[in-house]
Amino acid sequence: MKNIIKYFVKYPVLGNSIFAMILLFGIVGYTNLKTTFFPDVPSRNILINAFYPGASPEEIEEGITLKIEDNLKGLTGVDRVTSTSSENSASINVELQSGFDATDL
Repeated sequence: MKNIIKYFVKYPVLGNSIFAMILLFGIVGYTNLKTTFFPDVPSRNILINAFYPGASPEEIEEGITLKIEDNLKGLTGVDRVTSTSSENSASINVELQSGFDATDL
């Protein structure tokens, strides 16, 4: 360790040039660093919520949920459709196949 210190004391330009290179590479690396708060990962799920105030779960299932599910059956890229009908609302979750773009629907 003493030999390294003696070497840099004897040749101070070498130490300064190594420091400048580390600083330069750090600045270049920092400017090329790509960061986002929310990563660009496409979602495989689409959530559909429908509201029908004053309706029973059976009315919502027959009037809304089944119609939406029937329209989604023929689409390419749809992997699975799950739904929940409750009083006053329906929730339909559409799961897409991996690698399929949701904007193509």
